[in-house]
Amino acid sequence: MKKVLLSLAVISGLALNAFADDISDLKEQIKALTDKVNKLEKKQTRTNKSLAKVKKHDAYDNIKWNIDFRTAYDNLNYKLKGGGSVSNPSLLTSRLWLGMGAAPTSKLSFKGQIAVYNTWGGNNLPATDQFQNVNWRASSKADDITLKLRRAYFVYKITNGKHPVSISAGRRAASDGFLANHREGLKKPGSPLAHITNMEVDGAMLRIGNAFGLEGSYVKFVLGRSYTNINQASYSGTPYTDVNSTDANVNFFVIPMSIYNDGQYNLMAQYTAIFDFMGTNQNLVSTQNPNGATTGAGLKHMGAVSLQVDGLNEDIDFLDDSTFFVSVAFTTSDPKSGYKMLGSDKTQTGYSFWTGFIFPDTFTEDGRIGLEYNYGTKYWAPMTWAEDTMSSSKIATRGNAYEAYWNLPLEGGHFSTQLRYTYMDYKYKSNIEEFWASPDLQTGDAKSAQDVRFYLRYKY
Repeated sequence: MKKVLLSLAVISGLALNAFADDISDLKEQIKALTDKVNKLEKKQTRTNKSLAKVKKHDAYDNIKWNIDFRTAYDNLNYKLKGGGSVSNPSLLTSRLWLGMGAAPTSKLSFKGQIAVYNTWGGNNLPATDQFQNVNWRASSKADDITLKLRRAYFVYKITNGKHPVSISAGRRAASDGFLANHREGLKKPGSPLAHITNMEVDGAMLRIGNAFGLEGSYVKFVLGRSYTNINQASYSGTPYTDVNSTDANVNFFVIPMSIYNDGQYNLMAQYTAIFDFMGTNQNLVSTQNPNGATTGAGLKHMGAVSLQVDGLNEDIDFLDDSTFFVSVAFTTSDPKSGYKMLGSDKTQTGYSFWTGFIFPDTFTEDGRIGLEYNYGTKYWAPMTWAEDTMSSSKIATRGNAYEAYWNLPLEGGHFSTQLRYTYMDYKYKSNIEEFWASPDLQTGDAKSAQDVRFYLRYKY
C-alpha cells in the first residue's frame, strides 16, 4: 500500500512539475502577446494622431466647391402709356453660380463665386450707355455666356470675446438679402437689407458682434466704390490715372445692423450714404450723352427697417410653420447746384412699404407659397438693379406691385422648382434710369408689367 502511495506521489509530483512548466510557458506567451498588443496600440495611437493631423490639415488646406444652376422660362407683358403693348412670350435663360470657399486657419477664410447668366440664343452686345455697363449687376443681369466674378472676399476674425470683431474686403454679391430670400427659395438670406440694396459691390467691412447687448445683434460698417472715373483703357504713359473731368468716383458708406434676433423675431435696419451719385448736367448734353448724364451730381441717402416673424402661433401647425414680414424704407436725392437728380434740382424723398406672408402649401411635404406686396412713391429710388425679376426691379416699383410664388423642393435640398407671378402697376416711371430720369410717365413708357416665371434649379 505504501509503495502504491509513494508511486502516486511521484506521479503527482511529476505532473505538477510538468503543469508548472506549462503555466510558465503560457505566462511567457501571454506576456509576449501583451507586449505585441501594447506595441500595436501605441502604433495605432501614433497613426490616429497622424490621421488627425492630416484631417485637420485637409480641413483648412483645400477649396470646397458648390454648384447652383438654374434654367428659367419667363413670359413678359407690358402695357404702354399712350396705348399699345409689348410682350415676349418665351424668354429662356440659364444661370450658373460656381461657388468656392477655403479656410487656411480658424480665423481666416475666403469665399468666392463666379457666374454665367445668359439668355438662350443671346448675343454678346455692348451696353448702349456708359452707366449701364458698370459692374453693379454684372452677373445679375441676363446677357451672354461670359464668365464673371460675382463674389470674392476674405474674412479675418480679430477677436472672439464678448464683442467679436472681424474685417472683410473684396467683391460681394449684395443681393438676395434679408426678405428677398423667400421669393428666391433661399432659407438663409444674403446681406444687406434687400429693401434698399440688391446689387454687386466692391468694398471693405468691419463687423462687431453683440453690438447692442441684445440676442443676435451685430453692426457692420462698409466702405466701398461702385463707380470709378479712371480711364481703364488708357494707353498713355500714366495708365489708370487719366480721368474724365466731368465724372467723379462714386463711393458709398453702409451701416447694416441686426438689432434683435432670437430665432423667431428678427429686427434689422440699414443706413446708406452714396457720395457723388449720378444725375444730369445740361451743360454736358451732346450727341454721345443726350441726357447729360454724369456722376458727381449729389448725395443720396437710403434707410430701411425690416421685421420678420417666424412661427405666428405655436398651437396651430399651419401658422407655426409660417413667416410674416414687414419693412419700411426711404430714399433721398440731394443734388448739387447746377445738377439734377431724378429730374429735379431740389432735394426729393421717396418712401416704400413691403410686406409678405409665406406659408406651407398643405398639399406637399415641403412646398411653400408666398404672397408679397410692394408700394413706392414718386421719388422712391433704391439700389436694387440686380434683383432677379426679368421685368425690372419689383422692389423699386413706383406704384403697386403684387407677387405670388410657389417654391417646391423636388429632390431634397438639391433640386427644386418655382412658379411665380409678378404684376407691377406703375404710377410713375419704372426705376431703371433713376439717376437721371424724371419719374413722370412719358408716352411709350410701361404703365404696367407682368412676369410669369417657371424655373428648375439644381444645387449641390
